[in-house]
Amino acid sequence: MSSLVTVKRSHLESELLALKGRLEAEGIQCFLKNEFTTQVMNYMPTFEVELQVSDSDLEKVKEVMGALETD
Repeated sequence: MSSLVTVKRSHLESELLALKGRLEAEGIQCFLKNEFTTQVMNYMPTFEVELQVSDSDLEKVKEVMGALETD
């Protein structure tokens, strides 16, 4: 059974949405952890949204993120 791994964190959900869309276009299922908590409690800087993927997809995620950095 796979577990979820955080691949990127941000205080703003909008910063993660483009990456989430790109990963999903590659067939990688993504989840946003804490997205609703940060919307409700956005005045608290300790809360971050986390983009998570299955640990079985981690190598493919690294490849996609690496390609995005070189573009």
